[in-house]
Amino acid sequence: MRRIYTADRTTIHRLRSKTATTDEVLIITSYDYFLQKFDLAALLRKYKEITLIPQSTGDDYLLNHAVSPLLDKFEKIHLVTNPQYDSRYHVIYELVVKRNKSIKISTVYDFCETTLKKIYIPENVTETNPNIDQNIQFGKRVRYPKKIIDVTISFVLLALSFPIWLFSYLRIKMQSPGPAFFYQERVGMNNKSFNCIKFRSMRLDAETNGAIFSRKRDSRVFSYGAFMRVSRIDELPQIINVFKRDISLIGPRPERPVFTETFDETIPYYNMRHNVKPGITGYAQVMYPYGAGVYDARHKLMYDLFYIKNWSLILELKIIFRTAVVIFGRKGR
Repeated sequence: MRRIYTADRTTIHRLRSKTATTDEVLIITSYDYFLQKFDLAALLRKYKEITLIPQSTGDDYLLNHAVSPLLDKFEKIHLVTNPQYDSRYHVIYELVVKRNKSIKISTVYDFCETTLKKIYIPENVTETNPNIDQNIQFGKRVRYPKKIIDVTISFVLLALSFPIWLFSYLRIKMQSPGPAFFYQERVGMNNKSFNCIKFRSMRLDAETNGAIFSRKRDSRVFSYGAFMRVSRIDELPQIINVFKRDISLIGPRPERPVFTETFDETIPYYNMRHNVKPGITGYAQVMYPYGAGVYDARHKLMYDLFYIKNWSLILELKIIFRTAVVIFGRKGR
């Protein structure tokens, strides 16, 4: 579970900080599912207090028990709201102004992108994010430097890792009879399928009962396969996919068709991640804990779309650096 607290969403939650850099309080009245523990940890370094108010809270209780006590302690209020589902920011604004306090109001869409560095993806398929351009993709300004980075780093990785390829090939053959390489259909740019190449880390009968998400401590994984998954060695053969121009070094992680069909139906804007080439690693992989299923796919998409919309050379290099930290710190799957 990745909930930020275990209580239900009918309770007002307050989190207090001892290390905040400002005397400002953050009030969030929009649906708070987009917040993760690491988001709150980062926010508590800035705000003295964070108050999460569920949508079910009535106006009287909102004013008397949620907002008024904060105005007794703080001069500055930062209110984050979802204007499509919550109009109570008018009520809060009037109270704050009446008490001669300072207030800043942000939409959840702007707050996510500017502060949390991810794009808000609605949990409700009927909701839209006005900050999202569904036709966004990489232009020449992005494609050319990415191609240079892909080719250069891939050649270096192939040269440096070649002894690991040989060693892994032999260990796989010793521990699990069968092919050392595993070919799996994945969805690439413009929804075109390709065969993703990896070192095989699971038994040959791993999917006799159908396709399922891999998970931590997966019983289908043999011992050296588990090591490869943690160290990301099993991903090395995807360098071949980079040379074949199926994928990029950095980009959204390519998923299997059986899963993308479900995600397209249940997650708003999911198909936008196919506007660019997928990657061996990506912003979502280094920012979000390992997980599987619709809930995690939605949260990963927040980072994937931020990467597509806000690509920069600095962001690309930061992802490469953080991937190295994950690999050498053995914080993989």
